[in-house]
Amino acid sequence: MKFNPKVITLTLDLYFKGVSQRKIADHLKQFESVEVTQPTILIWIKKYLKLLGGYSEKYKADVGNIWHSDETTIFIKKDGEKKYYQWIWNVMDAKTRYLLACQVTETRFVKDARKPLRAAKGVTNVRPDAIVTDGLQAYKEAVKAEFYDHEAFIQNPHIRLKDFETKPNNNILERLNGTFRERTKVMRSFDSALGAEDFAAGMQTYYNYIRPHQGINGMTPAQMANIPINLMGNRWETMIGLAATK
Repeated sequence: MKFNPKVITLTLDLYFKGVSQRKIADHLKQFESVEVTQPTILIWIKKYLKLLGGYSEKYKADVGNIWHSDETTIFIKKDGEKKYYQWIWNVMDAKTRYLLACQVTETRFVKDARKPLRAAKGVTNVRPDAIVTDGLQAYKEAVKAEFYDHEAFIQNPHIRLKDFETKPNNNILERLNGTFRERTKVMRSFDSALGAEDFAAGMQTYYNYIRPHQGINGMTPAQMANIPINLMGNRWETMIGLAATK
């Protein structure tokens, strides 16, 4: 690469902390004496997130028995449409705060709700005792289709919330959605659904492996979930080095 690892990993970190590409370029020029274009920044983000995403998929997360699922909107740039929204679905383990799934869909039907639930099953070795969701009707059939087991102690783990105040609630995912909005609020839109999927995968990697979480004493969800990746110092650079030599 033309630029040193510090510049590239600093770019990744600033991007997922919600800094716009224009401001990242200005920061690098001021403090690192490096001039990069916004397209170059985007190329780095896509390249290294693809590498890290493939690396992290090889590990199973050691998580708890209560999961939460929720969805939030994203704006996609689409020809002929002034406002075109899609959905990001997140499934999180309550114990470790590990983001088990982060999926993008065009609609919110049963088939869409099943997509993140199915992905969550693929990254862990346990069946949850409870999956907490909001009142979206699609979850009722989706959770049953993916997790119903007539031999299990709890045959259908679905808990559908009646309101936002009564416990259990979905507050941990509401905070996650806030983290997502820190990034998306400085973006006018995604260029395509594929761009949104790249973003979702990147946010999942950032949230699980890079970003310390106050709710788990400053650890990362990956550490809490016993993922055997020891990331010290510059977590981005360490993880990229491990992924590149796997």
